[in-house]
Amino acid sequence: MALAYFFYFASFISSIINPFWGLVGLIVSVLLRFQDRYPAIASIKPFSLLFLGLIIGCIVNKDKLAQHKWKQDQLLIGMLLFSIFGLLIMNPGDIVFQTWEFISSLAFYYFASRIMQKPSQFAILFAVMSCCIVFMGYEAIVDVAKNGEESIFIDPRNGRWQGLGYYANANEFGQLMITTLPFLFAALIMKNNIIIKLVAVCFIALLIFVVGKTGSRTVMVLLGLMVVGTITLRGNGNVIKKGLTGGIVGILVLLGLSFAPGPIQERLQTVLDAGNDKSFQGRTRAWDHGFQMVSWYPLTGVGKGQWNKYHGLMPHNSYVQIMAELGPLGIFLFLWVLRLCFQEFKPFFIEPDPKSDSDPPDGSAKPEATKLHPVWGTPVVGNSEPSSSSVETSAVVSEPIDMQTKTIVIAVAVVMAGWLTYIFLGNQGYAVWTYFYIGLCAAVRNLHPKKMVVEQTN
Repeated sequence: MALAYFFYFASFISSIINPFWGLVGLIVSVLLRFQDRYPAIASIKPFSLLFLGLIIGCIVNKDKLAQHKWKQDQLLIGMLLFSIFGLLIMNPGDIVFQTWEFISSLAFYYFASRIMQKPSQFAILFAVMSCCIVFMGYEAIVDVAKNGEESIFIDPRNGRWQGLGYYANANEFGQLMITTLPFLFAALIMKNNIIIKLVAVCFIALLIFVVGKTGSRTVMVLLGLMVVGTITLRGNGNVIKKGLTGGIVGILVLLGLSFAPGPIQERLQTVLDAGNDKSFQGRTRAWDHGFQMVSWYPLTGVGKGQWNKYHGLMPHNSYVQIMAELGPLGIFLFLWVLRLCFQEFKPFFIEPDPKSDSDPPDGSAKPEATKLHPVWGTPVVGNSEPSSSSVETSAVVSEPIDMQTKTIVIAVAVVMAGWLTYIFLGNQGYAVWTYFYIGLCAAVRNLHPKKMVVEQTN
């Protein structure tokens, strides 16, 4: 426990000196959750401590943070204000707790979008996250090997593997195991260092093994989709060629599943019989109830965090949860944010028109382009640009996309797509991870290739 105390206070100091390392510490804290292992440590309120440290660090180092203007900022603040408005009408006594919870999650968006500015920072953050997640998977393997069916990592109700504390649920534990797999795939693809490749292979093998033990159908399907998505987006060619590549990889994944152990195949086959699955039927009933809530309160919804007061079961769908609790306007703002998230990937996946001079997706003014010398290809500074008489044509072009950066961006896109698919069956409408991933997508703008004006002479 002494090590945990040292970690929290060291992360607090690091947050003030360098917000990036403070963000790494905060993410590690949320992943490992020392308070679930050592309840006494909750007395120092570790999340609040690191949260405060990052706020101070961002204020002290504000000039070093990304300075873009994201429309997502306005939309997310709109969601927050609308949630407060709904609670004022539906349940004023719950405003403080629910608002603080939402602000805490939205702060992860702010931290990620402003702090993450370099490909190396993405690589470091997800390398650390991978180590934490692999440790948790290894911890489960060792305990099950030692204690068998009596292990705390086995759910006695169904024999599926689970985690500790917050992750004491097979689905949540399984989803945790696939969180950083796209970045491990990226390390396997783009690194020439044989040691890094071997480590990535070992990590991937361990995580996939644990996923199989959790028996989570959703997570196993997502794992296949992540593999297909990563290879498809990384492929060359137009949309048709990439689609063919994805289709071939998908077929290979299905063939690979035919060699999976019998229990895994049986578990996956139940996906095809969802109509007779009691678990899925319970979920659809909850979704139907969510639509009824909207019909009862079409302006405000039932209020953030008030679902359980109107229905005995959890929503099991984050989109229905937001719609029912924040009303039609709330879900509209949320979906608008997600749309803007994926627009940030456009410069990496769609070939730009050399003559295009369009504005960024947030509606802000486009960045000033850099002029290049027509002979030397170097940036033109001051009065050194050629005279107008020597210029024949000029065009706005983008810098060549670095493949390492593109691979990292692909990993972010796949992680985001996987998470949004997962929360279709989960209750993470306001979870910190949802807004952390939204923040990572926004941070992709910090990696956009710069635009340059190329002038040609006679």
